[in-house]
Amino acid sequence: MNSKPSILFLADTTHPAQVVHDHIQAVTSAAQLSWHVLNPTIIKILDKLDLSCFDAVGLHYSVKLYNNYYLSLQLKKKLAEYSGIKFLFLQDEYQRVNQIQDFLAQTGFHVLFTLVNPHYLKTSYPDQRLINLIKIPVLTGYVSEDMKTYSSTPIRDRGIDVSYRARRCEFWLGRLAYEKQWIADEFIKQTEARGLKLDISLEEQDRIYNDAWLDLLGHSKAVLGTESGSSIWDFDRSIEKKTNQFLKKNRQANFETVYENVLKEHDGIIMYSAISPRVFEAAAMKTAMIMFPGYYSGVCEADKHYIVLENDFSNLESVLEKLNDVDFLQELVERTHQDLIVSGRYAQEVFAQKITDVLQRLIPKKSSYFESELICQMVNATFEKYHRLNRLRRAKTEMVFMVNQFFQFAFDGKYRVRDRIHLLVIGLKRYITYCSPRLKKAPFHED
Repeated sequence: MNSKPSILFLADTTHPAQVVHDHIQAVTSAAQLSWHVLNPTIIKILDKLDLSCFDAVGLHYSVKLYNNYYLSLQLKKKLAEYSGIKFLFLQDEYQRVNQIQDFLAQTGFHVLFTLVNPHYLKTSYPDQRLINLIKIPVLTGYVSEDMKTYSSTPIRDRGIDVSYRARRCEFWLGRLAYEKQWIADEFIKQTEARGLKLDISLEEQDRIYNDAWLDLLGHSKAVLGTESGSSIWDFDRSIEKKTNQFLKKNRQANFETVYENVLKEHDGIIMYSAISPRVFEAAAMKTAMIMFPGYYSGVCEADKHYIVLENDFSNLESVLEKLNDVDFLQELVERTHQDLIVSGRYAQEVFAQKITDVLQRLIPKKSSYFESELICQMVNATFEKYHRLNRLRRAKTEMVFMVNQFFQFAFDGKYRVRDRIHLLVIGLKRYITYCSPRLKKAPFHED
């Protein structure tokens, strides 16, 4: 007899970023619930499962909702028919908002764990079909058990002055997203003659993950940072389309030009800003943070946990003075480590308990639940029965995805032909980065 509710949780367990794995681990770490984690990127016959043995079904933010790559039409129909509790985690919620609202309404989800600031919750999801949807604000990431044990080199012994990694964001995401690029480009430009040892890049080929990223942090005195998110909330992709139309006619336009002509009237109406999981990683590695001012989900305090760099770089001299003061930096990182890591305020068990409390409140009480062993047997039997169909669906899904991406980049009029070829190469490399772990992992492995 099983005394714990069983949860089916769909997540991309082959994602290359450690923060994604840490988040999945945090969600599923509470012992009061029996979690069954399956990966829809490699298991394409989930619609064949008997979902009635699960007391709740959840979706992780690594599973995208607005296309059929992660969730097939058959699986979406299956979720809509499922009568148990349904919950999901979302990040990057600012894009294709109406599609997300349609999905939530059509499938009847009960709980959304969101990054939206409580002040904007009503305006962010105004669809009246979602009036009963429970929205619970959470953070992008939490402190894992491993992060509490990271070792660090004293600041004075680190060879890199400042490091940073990010991607160039689409202009239609607004000024907040553009700051990720701006802080890198402008810092390199304004410190060019200062003799600093920098390891800063926005290029796809320089992306690093997991131990390589931690190693970079461990060799850096400081790391740049901004708030995550977007200052534009695009319900129907109309802002994205207006931006792309403008760029087709003005291919050399920089962000400020696009902002003045297209984005200004939309920017800042709904601010989708959040602390990045990298803040916790930097704190765990005792690496000082140089960041633009922001709310940072109420976790970080300016001058207490990070060095403030004004958005216009007007206080750069003061920032560089602090960067050269190793005693100041060491004191800063020790305090930040104590408040963010050691204190336990943002530990994954706190997050897991929050989720558990919500689900236990919603899941109907029973004298007993399905045995986990029986559920595993059922899942494995289903996979064994449909393994050939799974291979066919995986091949079809990847082929359709690649063809769609090719045409999207190859015929995107806002880029010159040379730039389109460059984007195709970058896109292919990124696809390989994401796809190769899925090819290595057994399709029917259950975490």
